[in-house]
Amino acid sequence: MRSSQLTRATVFGLLAVLVTAWSAAANGGQVRIANYPIGPYEITVFTSPTPLQTGTVDVSVLLQRRDTKAIVDDAQIVLTIEPVSGGPSRQYPVTREQATNKLYYAAEFPVDQPGSYRMRLDVRAPEGAGAVEFDVAVERAGSSLWRSWWLWGAIVLLQIPLWWWLFGGRTQVRGQTKTRPTPASKR
Repeated sequence: MRSSQLTRATVFGLLAVLVTAWSAAANGGQVRIANYPIGPYEITVFTSPTPLQTGTVDVSVLLQRRDTKAIVDDAQIVLTIEPVSGGPSRQYPVTREQATNKLYYAAEFPVDQPGSYRMRLDVRAPEGAGAVEFDVAVERAGSSLWRSWWLWGAIVLLQIPLWWWLFGGRTQVRGQTKTRPTPASKR
């Protein structure tokens, strides 16, 4: 009885950790710009996935007042992305509606080709405006199976019954393997 309670608690704990890790991935990623001053504000920019790959890319922006660190609510932010080697640029609105965490502004957009890109964020808020830009490298999307959290979570969860089968279901008595008696077989 005690072993099954421990097993249930372990499974529940692992599931809780995996769900928490999954939700923490939203509006995060790699910090590209940290606390960069724009007028009375400072901006922090994150990109994901890490590393950036072809497919859907997320750029998240945290805009705060420099003096109080209060979140700035009514800003207009536009993201411009262009290949460093030349080519047409594309613009995307960076909004709260696209952000999972509503303290952030975010934009999700497709990047079809690997290479180096320049990202520029133009920020306009009631007390100031400005821009920040940075370069990123986008890799060709490969198999992300080995980097996937659910794969490693499944491996961990499959180990629990394996360990129970190997070590919990049998006892050693004088060199012989015996199965533990069940309550119905005791007399």
